Amino acid sequence: MNLILHHYDFSNFSEKVRLMFGYKDLAWDSVEIPSHLPKPDYTPLTGGYRRTPSLQIGADVYCDTRLIAEVLEERYPDPTFFPGPKHNRVLARAIADWAESRLLWPVALYVSGINAARLPDAFHSDRAVLHGKPIPDVDRVKASATKYLGQMRSELAAIEDLFIDGAAYVLGEVPSLADLALFHVPWFFEAFDTGQTFLDEMPLTRQWMARVRAIGHGARAELDASAAIERANAMDPVDIRTAGYVIPEGLSIGDAVTVTPMDEVSPAHGLLAAVDDNRIAITVSNERVSNVRVHFPRSGYKLSRARH
Repeated sequence: MNLILHHYDFSNFSEKVRLMFGYKDLAWDSVEIPSHLPKPDYTPLTGGYRRTPSLQIGADVYCDTRLIAEVLEERYPDPTFFPGPKHNRVLARAIADWAESRLLWPVALYVSGINAARLPDAFHSDRAVLHGKPIPDVDRVKASATKYLGQMRSELAAIEDLFIDGAAYVLGEVPSLADLALFHVPWFFEAFDTGQTFLDEMPLTRQWMARVRAIGHGARAELDASAAIERANAMDPVDIRTAGYVIPEGLSIGDAVTVTPMDEVSPAHGLLAAVDDNRIAITVSNERVSNVRVHFPRSGYKLSRARH
């Protein structure tokens, strides 16, 4: 069944998934979505969820790169994202948590600040609303960038220490999900012009980045957004069974619910289809899609009864 990635090219989290496809030598279809709202061909598929990227497989849409990695590993286990000892799975996830929080955010805030004038006003407004903050003017966004320079340099410098023992990759001599989760942060830093060159003072990091970049993106083909929606409407979602699970939120399967990232104010809406300690799934139907199943990781997302 075809893999469809809904993404845009300068999205760092999308780069992580594109490298996942390359790692597992997969063919996939690319649907380019806007970097900010409105996203008229995307949010109908996701019940209103607006983060990038998501992976569509038929009538199932998987949100959050952590869950996307799990789904690809289940469907295409060879080569594994977690080579070597069993504890490498835990180490890879721990490194991903660091890379996508303490490492990423000062980089993202610095880069978007330095390039504030090059990004449309709608982009800055969109991100402010997304995180429940007042809409800033461009000059203020640009001025705030210097606040994050020291934090960014400190966190990025830590990457170099991972390779001082001569290891080719984060967890040893072969790549793993840890490399893909870490790579997309310095990749994002280099995707924009910042005038900063301190990565050039990190030769081991540069060499590692070249090795990861060589993994590639697999076989990409372009797909129109309307065709992706047609595929979703032509299929039935996968059957999920979580019998016996007592939902802590006091909900029942079939209830109208919202699923919201813990750090955002942008819920997805649908009918609760399945939930356990690992995943949440909702059924979405609207004017564009008839029966789509949208999946989220349990960790990092709040499940609530929908307010009428």
